Amino acid sequence: MRFSIKQKQVLGVTAMVALVVTALSLLHLVTLARVLLEESRARAELLSNGVYHQARDVVTSRETAAGELRSSRSVQSALEAVIYSQDVVDAFVVDAANTVLASSDPSQVGQTVPARVPLNNILAAGGLSQLRAVYATQQSLEWSQPIALGDEPFGEIRIGLSTLLVRDDLNDSLAPAALAAGVSLLVAVFAAMLLAQLVLRPMHVIRSSLTRLGRGDLGATLDLRDDEELRELGDVFDQVSEQLRAASREDFNPAQLTKLARRIQIMGRQFSGVPHELKNPLNAMTIHLELLKQKLANDPAVSHVDIIRQEVRRLDERVQALMRFVRPEEVSFAPVPVAPLMANVLAALRPEAERANVTIHEGCTDRALVVEGDAALLRDAFLNLVQNAVQAMPRGGRLSVSCAPAAGHRVRVRVEDTGVGIPPENLERIFELYFTTKEKGTGMGLALVFRTIQIHDGTIDVESTVGVGTAFIVVLPAA
Repeated sequence: MRFSIKQKQVLGVTAMVALVVTALSLLHLVTLARVLLEESRARAELLSNGVYHQARDVVTSRETAAGELRSSRSVQSALEAVIYSQDVVDAFVVDAANTVLASSDPSQVGQTVPARVPLNNILAAGGLSQLRAVYATQQSLEWSQPIALGDEPFGEIRIGLSTLLVRDDLNDSLAPAALAAGVSLLVAVFAAMLLAQLVLRPMHVIRSSLTRLGRGDLGATLDLRDDEELRELGDVFDQVSEQLRAASREDFNPAQLTKLARRIQIMGRQFSGVPHELKNPLNAMTIHLELLKQKLANDPAVSHVDIIRQEVRRLDERVQALMRFVRPEEVSFAPVPVAPLMANVLAALRPEAERANVTIHEGCTDRALVVEGDAALLRDAFLNLVQNAVQAMPRGGRLSVSCAPAAGHRVRVRVEDTGVGIPPENLERIFELYFTTKEKGTGMGLALVFRTIQIHDGTIDVESTVGVGTAFIVVLPAA
């Protein structure tokens, strides 16, 4: 399975955050385990000191120590009181042969008990060893303190400690740690996706511009002026595009251009007659279908007539659109102020935008920007673009329209939305006739926009990132 760059980036950031969260959680558990074990050690030391003082007051000699400890009620009471402390399971006094002299459980007196894992050994080990000791099955630790007469020890006080309570405290801390880890991962995924969108946006812009250049649109530019690091790349791309335009102008002399224009004109005239030849039979079919419907007024088969009439009407609309595409209405070129034109377009669209919960930002206010063109055709083209932008934001969003002067005595108009975006595989086809991704779309809108911009000797470019939005950049000759 191959992953895209965006998926790799999201997975990489998420894995890195997961690794950091896991390491911090493990460090927290190790630290907490050590703190709890230190508390158990301090508690055991305090309890053994109490038993030691009782035993010291009772024992008078090494030879009589065993009998004195067995018969001492104060020592027995001190040992029995120890087991009521947290973590303590038993307490006893043993001689050098590990024989129990006194115990919190009197039945153990006289028995030999094996030594258990010393608590000091666990505290001296590493953090992971301490965790293993705490979570070991049926693990008991032991704190011991020697008893001496003078300088000669004759036995030990041993206090057994259970790791169950320490383990319970650690388990209680796992729930908030797991919650914090889950929240951190969710935030990491969201941040990684947002970062991927920001990082990959220039790649989408570059791909779009290269696609235009590959289609033969020598007016393609790389709009990366807002990115300081990629601005130089945009300048280089524009230089290459300009060199290609210059080379193309050198390849065609005026005679060749005149000949090519005549051939295009002849082809347009020949093809413009095709829609008329289609429309006449459609009109005749419509008339006869009406007559047939009147004769079959009470016949159940009349429903089939209605279906045929609807399909004929739909076909007629397609033919009308094709006629507008092949041979648009009479074009009348004149200076067209851009700011009033876009204000008129946005005013017409505002009710639809309000219903879709879309806010409009009008950034086209420079009255000095004037283009050469047909005002009606340009209005239809820009109205189509802003309508597409609103429809691309079904859950609301922001529509921005801006205008600015461009190089080569031209004017740039940018229509940008924060909608669903266009998948990269569709960017190359959006201006194709009859190509649409809408359920009820005709595939004529953007094709007519592209045709209008061509008629005006302009260029149109698109930048889009899925989930972020789309921007159409139209560049027209200034008046």
